[in-house]
This record gives sequence, C-alpha cells and structure tokens, in this order.
Amino acid sequence: MGNRKRLKRADRTYKDLKQKQKAKIADCMFEKTCDYYREHDKLPEGEDSEKIAGQIYQRVKGIAEKASFDEVYSLYLYRLPRYEARIAENGLPERKEKKKEDADKPKTKKKGMSKKVCPNCGRKMKQQFIGLQHCKCGISWKKDIGYFERTGDMVFALERRKVGKKTKQCPVIRYR
Repeated sequence: MGNRKRLKRADRTYKDLKQKQKAKIADCMFEKTCDYYREHDKLPEGEDSEKIAGQIYQRVKGIAEKASFDEVYSLYLYRLPRYEARIAENGLPERKEKKKEDADKPKTKKKGMSKKVCPNCGRKMKQQFIGLQHCKCGISWKKDIGYFERTGDMVFALERRKVGKKTKQCPVIRYR
C-alpha cells in the first residue's frame, strides 16, 4: 500500500470507488427502483429511469466527483432487468424502519475515534496528544490553531499546567 497513490475526492471516478461504496450505491439503486414500483406498479422506463439515475448520480457525485452521469445511467439501465427479475422472484422487500430504542438515546462520541480528515490528501489524521493530530503528508491540526504545515524544526511536547488542585497536560509546539 506504500507505493499506491491515494486519490482525492476530485480525482475519483466510479471505477476508483471501493467495493463497499459500490455495493451501497447498488443498494440505493434497488431501493429507488422498489419505491418507484410501489407507487406505479411497474418498473421505470425512459424519462422516469433517467430521473432515478439523476438522484443516484447526486449521491455518487459526493464521493466521486469525476463520475459522469452517462456512466451512472448506463449502469442503472444495465441493472434494471436484474432488479425486475429479483422483484418478480422475491417480491418487494419490506421497508426497514429505524429502531426506536436507538432513536431515543442521545448519540455518544466514541473515545479515540478521530473524524479529522487531512484537507491536503484526504487521509484520516492520527492523534498524537489530545488536541493535536498529524497526517503522513506533513499537515497537522491543533485545537486552538487549526490546520498547519509541519516543519523540521518543530517539536511537539506536553506542558503541565496546574489548574486548582489538578494538573493538566496541554500540547505545545516548540522550535529548535
């Protein structure tokens, strides 16, 4: 994986997406087709299938900016006969409803899970200290500063501060 160049969102096409992402898009296509079938009791044709492909294209555009509408539309038309056979064989799937137990609970943040993504290369940033994260490409993020580029003379350390009876450790940047 070291030699492989990571693609930014702007450089990705549909073919560059991961298999898991393509599977989610296929599920979305099938769901939209089933929704149309429930309303009209037939599969979409012509302009209707183009509208559905347009909705799917908006979703694909979010993860692969270089993907073209024609590519998504031709893929949808390719899968449509298979969806028809699937619906005829198994019937329409039941709509999944969200579990009410999970919906009532407030969302709690998992500890150690970073959602920071490097603006330069698109990788997840790794945490060095609380409030300080790094990326392999040389970009860092500090809580009070934001994103910045690391230089060779920077040293990251923890500074101890006394707040009342407690001792806090805060990340600081020192220069050689």
